[in-house]
Formats: sequence, structure tokens, C-alpha cells
Amino acid sequence: MKLRTRVVLQLAALCFVLAAYSFAADNAHLYIVHGIPGRDIADNLNPGLPIDVLINGTCLARGLTFDNTSGPLSFSAGTYDVQISDANTLAPCTNSPIIDSQVTLSSGASVSAVAAISGGKPTLLQFADNLSPVAPGNARFVLAQAADAPALQATLTRLYVKGHQTFSVAASAGKQQAISVPEGTYLVQVVAAGSTTLVASEQIDLVDQSVTFTYAAGEAANNSVGLINRTVRDVF
Repeated sequence: MKLRTRVVLQLAALCFVLAAYSFAADNAHLYIVHGIPGRDIADNLNPGLPIDVLINGTCLARGLTFDNTSGPLSFSAGTYDVQISDANTLAPCTNSPIIDSQVTLSSGASVSAVAAISGGKPTLLQFADNLSPVAPGNARFVLAQAADAPALQATLTRLYVKGHQTFSVAASAGKQQAISVPEGTYLVQVVAAGSTTLVASEQIDLVDQSVTFTYAAGEAANNSVGLINRTVRDVF
């Protein structure tokens, strides 16, 4: 009888663990991307513009600076209130919000919420992360146009290989587009679509079977557009 009771208890515990794992697997993952340079708010502000992020009344990011991300944060599916304020080191998340918005998360999804400038004002842009499998020998590059600018085009030039390999992808404001390229090191140059005016340029490594999310952020009129990169490895 004791043996049977022990087995029943062990099975019950196993079922509880499996149920908890299943619940967690259904959660959504949220990344907060800080894409507002301080000078896009005022010339005399800290260029890093540290921010606090309050989600449904809980302070989940403190002192996050421009060009950085926070996450993944795990949530059940649903709609969440997001308030972003100037960082307060003594009492985080207590300053008046400069962005007061919402994000909607679906079960199992990965989402990037980008604090950005749109029409000259701070706003929150939401992008669904494409994490479908990447073929061996390749990488996925995703251009997310979160800048206060018209459509942008990114040209990727593969470095350290024979021949001249280039790839391009364009995205309109508030949208994103993805391309698959051979893994390797690339020079990424971004221009306004239909123009030769360079707004951002940098070298990045696109790793085998990875996804790199490149967020164009800043304000074209202020010459502050830059690129923020986040890479997810082992996407297979």
C-alpha cells in the first residue's frame, strides 16, 4: 500500500510539473527596445535618455538607455498597459510617463516593443518577431523601421569572401521586412528608399541559423537615425 501511494504521489507531482511547463511554454515573450536618442527630445538631455518601464503596475526595466534592450519578459497572453518614463534612480517608475500605451501578446509569441519617435513625438511601436526555422548555412536579417523617417532600404554586403555578394531589403515606417542570407560578416548600409543619402552604416555578424533583428531608430530630420541589433541564435 505504501509503495502504491508513493507511485501515485510521484505521478501526481510529474503531472503538475508537466502542466506547469506546458503553461510556461504558452507564455508570450516581450522585448523592450529603447530607440529614442536624448537629442530627439531636447538638445540638453542625456544622449542615452535613461528610461523606466512600468507594465501593468510593475516596474520591469530601470535605467534602460538608448540603443539597449530589456528582455525577454514572460507574460500570459493578453493586453498589457505600458508606461515609459524618464528614469528615476531613487524611485523607479514614478515619473510622469512620456509614453502611455498598450501591447497585445498572443500565446507563444515573441514581440518587440520599441520606444520610438513618430511624428516628432515619443510612441511605442510593436513588432512580431519572426522566429520560424532558419536553414543551415543561412541567417535571417530583419529590418524593423522604427525611425521617424520614410521607407528605408538596407543593403547588406558580404565581407571576406570572393566575389561581390549584396542583398537588399526595404521597410516602410512602422513595418518590418526579412531576408535570408548566407551566414557571415556583412556591412549594412541604410538609405532612404529611392535615395542615395546614407542614414546609418555598420558591420554585423550574421551567425549560422540565427535571426538578427535590426531596428532603425531615431529621427531623420535630426540626423540621429541609428541601428539597434538583437540576435537570437539556434533558430531551427
